[in-house]
Amino acid sequence: MDKITKQNALNAHTWVGVFLSVLLFLVCLSGTIAVFHFEFERWEQPHITEMENVSPEVVEKAMDSFLSRHTEESHHLFVVFPTSDIPRLVVENDHVAYFADNEGNLIEKESVSFTQMLVDLHLYLNLPHSWGMILVSALGAVICTLVITGIIAHKRITKDAFKLRRGGNGQQAQIDLHNRFGLWASPFHLVIGITGTYFGLAGIILIVIATLNYGGDRDAVVDQIFTPDPVLAPQEGKPAIGKAFAQMETLAPEKSPIFLTVHEVGEPEQFIEIYAKAPNRMIYAEGYRFDTAGNYIGVAGYENGEWGKQLLWSMYRLHFGDFAGLASKWLYFVLGVMLTMLCVSGMEIWLSKKAHPPLASRLWYATVWGSVSALAFTAIADMFFTGSLVAVFWCLMLLNTGVTVAVKSLTKPMWLLISGLSVLMLLVTYVAVHGSATFTIASLQLNIPMAVYVIWSVYRARTLIKRASTEQAKVKKDKTGSAGQASQGNSAEGASA
Repeated sequence: MDKITKQNALNAHTWVGVFLSVLLFLVCLSGTIAVFHFEFERWEQPHITEMENVSPEVVEKAMDSFLSRHTEESHHLFVVFPTSDIPRLVVENDHVAYFADNEGNLIEKESVSFTQMLVDLHLYLNLPHSWGMILVSALGAVICTLVITGIIAHKRITKDAFKLRRGGNGQQAQIDLHNRFGLWASPFHLVIGITGTYFGLAGIILIVIATLNYGGDRDAVVDQIFTPDPVLAPQEGKPAIGKAFAQMETLAPEKSPIFLTVHEVGEPEQFIEIYAKAPNRMIYAEGYRFDTAGNYIGVAGYENGEWGKQLLWSMYRLHFGDFAGLASKWLYFVLGVMLTMLCVSGMEIWLSKKAHPPLASRLWYATVWGSVSALAFTAIADMFFTGSLVAVFWCLMLLNTGVTVAVKSLTKPMWLLISGLSVLMLLVTYVAVHGSATFTIASLQLNIPMAVYVIWSVYRARTLIKRASTEQAKVKKDKTGSAGQASQGNSAEGASA
């Protein structure tokens, strides 16, 4: 490929990355953490009873108890089974959700405000959903653009595939690491970019397809993707969810029921649908449908439908890595860290080429490490505060910006240290609030990685501070030596004269 093409690709790669660096970083960081959004839901209420399975009688009792307590109008009822990614029984409607124990007794209202804020940050950047989804999906397309232009711009992609140079001021090592992360994980980055773009542009794609192929009939396109509701004789009465659930052992013994939905509650078209995860399949779930009396109607047809339908129903698991248990989640987490670090290293490379302008550099570090601190303090606030966590997070981000403008000593190692101490404060507060529940699996599976981050960030911050002190001492020594030599030279000239 000619030099002009490579240079144009490099210019596009650089300036797109610089101008959208903050947004790209926040989306990538929140997405990397949100890989464990089910684990965070458990983490927020670690004392809730957990179980491996549940009987139809217990499900029926839990829903009856819920309906007697909540009589408000709702178009849907839901039961989340402990065979899902969260080993807890949850019953809910469109407005409120409750946990139930293994006997079907309601025990506590579900409260996952921090997890919802985190996922909302990733999907919408906490903006109104219609606008936020479009913006984030556009950033997905930007990620694809950055991957492609980065590969095109690489001058010696085969030769440098495993090169990692050390020494000097560290800039070359950072460039090599940036290139290695971008190259090795490029298939993952493209998958994340493409699936992320799909989520936001699905509505626009629907309109285009409807206009071109279905005379503008959007419902016809939706029916091709989502199987239409079954046509039934008018239904009435309480949905027999226990009877429907009991049949899953016969209908799909190899599948794990995730959740149950009662559609159009109280309406003549009411029906029950149970979503079950298919083993060794990427699709989100197959839907098993029942009438109000619990009689089996048929499947929605997602598992064995046309390839296009199967592909669309695989987007969620493909984007969040939720297809092989914790193994795929940890793989996505590691790859997500690499993608996030690409945003960080790319911006730092640009700053170093600009001789690290002080204010711009401090603002960038306040965004990167300050966002970790802001998330930690938002999680702390969630334990005591019932208001908007979105407001808390963004107020903390604004505070970080203001402080870093005012305090010139808040350099990279200081913000890194602040982030680590903030997470440590979160862990201490968590232990104080949740007590013995801190030592359950629901807590430890996230608290242990957080503790590892605290140790790493403090260690890394101290290393950077020592390195900066050594460099300053060396510069000072060089200046002193130069001044001494100059003084001796002046004295010699004076004596000679």
